[in-house]
Amino acid sequence: AEDRAAQHREALAAAAKAEEVRRMGVEVRFVGCCLEGFSSMLPSALRLEVVCTRCRKSTEVESEGHGDRPRTAAVACPVCRQELQLQVAPAISHSGSASIAHVLGQNCQPVQLLRSDFAATCGECAETVRVRNVGPGYRKRSNCNQCHAKMNLVVEGADLLGPTVAYWRQIAAYESERLAARKRLQDARRQERASGIQAGQPLPLQGACRHFAKSHRWLRFPCCGRAFPCTQCHDAAADHPHEWATRMLCGFCSFEQSAGDRCGNCGRGMTREHTAFWEGGEGCRNRATMSRSDVHKYRGLGKSISKRAEAAAR
Repeated sequence: AEDRAAQHREALAAAAKAEEVRRMGVEVRFVGCCLEGFSSMLPSALRLEVVCTRCRKSTEVESEGHGDRPRTAAVACPVCRQELQLQVAPAISHSGSASIAHVLGQNCQPVQLLRSDFAATCGECAETVRVRNVGPGYRKRSNCNQCHAKMNLVVEGADLLGPTVAYWRQIAAYESERLAARKRLQDARRQERASGIQAGQPLPLQGACRHFAKSHRWLRFPCCGRAFPCTQCHDAAADHPHEWATRMLCGFCSFEQSAGDRCGNCGRGMTREHTAFWEGGEGCRNRATMSRSDVHKYRGLGKSISKRAEAAAR
C-alpha cells in the first residue's frame, strides 16, 4: 500500500511538472509532417539549440527518455560554465497533432530544433521502431519489420512557438555572425603573418597599389577580414563586394588601428600631404600656389633670353 501511495504521489508530481512546462514553456512542433503507416511518434532523444542567458552563446542540449513522462537535461555552458537546465514534457504526435514536446529552459532559452530520434509506432501491428536523425527536410520510405506494412515519413520543417523565441533567435544569429567574423579575421591575420607581414616592418610598396600610388595603408575589410590597399584591389581578388572598412594597417610600420589620416604608432601620414614648397621636385611645382618663402617661386623670372633661344622658340 505504501509503494502504491508513493507511486501515486510521484505520478501526481510528474503530471504537475508536465503541466507547468506546457503552461510556461515553448512548444516544439513539426511543420508539414506526413505520417503514412505510423499511428504515433514520441521523442526518445530530443536535441535542441539553446542560448545561454548570461553570455548569449549557443550550445546543444540533448534530452533522452522513454514514454511521455517529463525529463530534465543539464549541461554546462561551454563559455561561461553556467549550468543550463532544460525541462521537457514530451507529446505524442500523430496525424491530427504535429506537436513534439514543450520545453522550459532555466538559465537558457531554446531557439531551434536539431535532428532528433523518435520512437514510432506502426499503424497496423503496433510495433515500435526507432527513427533516427529526424529534422527539417527529412524524407524516408520503409516497411515495418513485423508486418511489412508500407511506411512513409516526411518532415518539411520545424518551429518553436513562444513569446520570446524570435528575440533569442536574433541574439543567436548575431552572436553566430560575430563568431564567424572573428574566425575570418584570425584566418586573415594568420595568412598575413605567413606572407611576411609583421608589426614594425613596412608593407609591400609601403601600402601603395596601382590604383592609389600615393596611399600608404591597407584597409581591413569586415566582410572577409582581409586587408587590401583599396576597394578595387579587394573586388579584384575577392568573390564578394566590399563592405565599408573602419580599420587599417599603416604602410610604414604595419600597425593595425582605426582608419584615419595619420598613423597613431609612427605618426606618419597615410596619404601624401599637400605642400606649398618645392621639396626637391616632389612637392609643389605651381608657382602661383607655391609659398613666397620658397626660392623656387621667383627663380629664373629675371633671366634674359638669348636671340638664338628666342628664335628657336618661334
